[in-house]
Amino acid sequence: MKQFLFIVGILLMPAFSNIVASQKGELPILLQVGYLDPTKPGDPHPKSPVAMPEFYLDGYTLTAGSYTVGSTVVLKDEDGDVVFTSYIYVEGDTIALPSTLAGTYIIEVTRGSLTFVGEIEL
Repeated sequence: MKQFLFIVGILLMPAFSNIVASQKGELPILLQVGYLDPTKPGDPHPKSPVAMPEFYLDGYTLTAGSYTVGSTVVLKDEDGDVVFTSYIYVEGDTIALPSTLAGTYIIEVTRGSLTFVGEIEL
């Protein structure tokens, strides 16, 4: 029974984090696990769950949430060209994105050998 409640809690966790973010007026950015570093050999599937980094967008301000310390954030345009990059030093750090950016971009968050990929619309 405890395992069942734990699994249900894990499944509902993203829904509750979205509710909290929407109350603040910020939009959560949904990331997916992209790929492991291809230069390092090993099993492409981690042995334990991966803590997903959390980011919230409010206008042109990107706020780093949980599990983001030591991450590199890269924005790429539709051609795959890097248009912006930043490094997260502390949890809760804010990144001011250039106001000249407009449209949909790919956001890649690299932490260690893992890269998380999502879309961001400015």
